[in-house]
Amino acid sequence: MRIVAVDMSASKGSVALVDQGSVRASFSWEEKRENRQQLFDALKALAIDWSSVDQFVVGRGPGAFSGMRIAFSVVNALAAPDKTPVVAHNSGAAVVHARGASQSVVVGDARRKQLWIGAFDGIELSRAFKLIDPKELPMWIQSHTVVLSPDYDRLASVLDPYLGTDGTSVVPQASDLAKVVCLRARLGLETELFEPLYLHPPVFVEPRFPA
Repeated sequence: MRIVAVDMSASKGSVALVDQGSVRASFSWEEKRENRQQLFDALKALAIDWSSVDQFVVGRGPGAFSGMRIAFSVVNALAAPDKTPVVAHNSGAAVVHARGASQSVVVGDARRKQLWIGAFDGIELSRAFKLIDPKELPMWIQSHTVVLSPDYDRLASVLDPYLGTDGTSVVPQASDLAKVVCLRARLGLETELFEPLYLHPPVFVEPRFPA
C-alpha cells in the first residue's frame, strides 16, 4: 500500500511517503502560522503522481488546531479527484511508535492552565485523551510509565520531575503516523473518527448584530 501522511499538530509539521511499509521520503519543517507554504513545498518535494496513492493519512492531534484544520483540508483536496481513501489517527500514537515504549503517556499544553493527556499500551490508547489540571498529572504516571510530550519547551517545570535528565520535546512524525495506520489495518482494527481532536468545548460568541 502506498500512503501519503501529513501531520501538523505540533511545532513541527511533516509529510511522508510510505510504500509497502517502508519510508520512501519524509520532510519536516518548523511551523509558522503566518506562512503555510512549507506544507505545499514538502508535498511537491515528494514528486509523486497523486493518483498512485492508495491512502492518505492525517494526524488528528491533540495539538495545534489551526494546523490540523489545514492538514485535513489539504488531504481531502488531494484525495478528492480519485476518491482516494483518507484516514485520520491520533498524533500521540506516532510519538509512542517512535519511542517504542510499552506503557506511556503523551501530554501537551492545552493552554488555559490545562494539559491534554492520553495513556498508551504500546501504540493503542488505554485511556482516552482528556483535559486535566497539572495537579492531576501524578494520577496518570506510574514508576514504569514513559512520559512523552511535543510541548516540553513550554511544560518543563511541570514535566521535569517525571523526566529527570531526559527532557526534550518529541513531535509526531508523519512517517510514524503512516506506520501506525498500516499496522492497525493489518490487525483489522477500527479507524478513528475523521475529525481533529479538539478537547476544549466550543466557545459561543454573541452576535454583534441582530438577526
